[in-house]
Amino acid sequence: MNSLTMTPAYNAIPKFLQQQSYKNPTDQAPFNLAYQTDLPVFKWREHNPENAKVGQAFMAAQRIGQRSVWDNQVPMQDFQLSREDIVNDRVLVCDVGGGSGHQCLDLRKHHPSLTGRIVTEDLGTMQELSTIRDELAKQNITMQPHDFFQEQPIKGAKVYYLRNVIHNWNDEPSKVILSQIAKAMSPDLVVIVDDVIMPLAAMERTKDHFSQLLSDSGLQLRDVWTYDSDYGDSFIVAVPNDSTSSAEANGHATNGDATNGHSVA
Repeated sequence: MNSLTMTPAYNAIPKFLQQQSYKNPTDQAPFNLAYQTDLPVFKWREHNPENAKVGQAFMAAQRIGQRSVWDNQVPMQDFQLSREDIVNDRVLVCDVGGGSGHQCLDLRKHHPSLTGRIVTEDLGTMQELSTIRDELAKQNITMQPHDFFQEQPIKGAKVYYLRNVIHNWNDEPSKVILSQIAKAMSPDLVVIVDDVIMPLAAMERTKDHFSQLLSDSGLQLRDVWTYDSDYGDSFIVAVPNDSTSSAEANGHATNGDATNGHSVA
């Protein structure tokens, strides 16, 4: 068994569930039992770089062969800057918890005409493992060390993007992550949570669960665009609570449902 993989955590699941009396845990996971630590997995990896390296490689490779989300699978109207934005050097996309920056690079590849800076954020120890730093720099993509539980350093970006981030956390820490973004937002921008929406209640969240989570974080669900119906992968698009009316005025449907014309297969 390779100790650098997550296999020990998977093997610990039966014992962990028994210890939890088969209730949904709030602050521990099988990982903690397997590795005998109270630290969350991402904090633990700061002290275990070899494991972090394997984890990053897995995240980069897990969807090889699947069509890119940026390959005409979702509407792109939110990814536009005004002339004033460009003059003021406004950040187009802030990729929160973006790991090595692969999604940012893929966005540039599929939409080379997009104007504006792109910033990818993650813990410094994670970013140090990136093997595409030179490619990112060539594409005007900046790496910003950041802990998403802390104050968001990029203020007023046009789009804050979180791919496969929120599903790693229970509701309370998720509210902290989203609230830090909400505090840094301008009225005209959006948060895009790229995650799984479950049709029924499960470990992942339903649409209604996401809607409540966003509301509790100072945001309002605007649209849902499902781009992979097999897995439930979706763009969950949110705006600040006080800009919902302006979003409606601009032709966006509030609380969009994938079954009501917002699904992009």
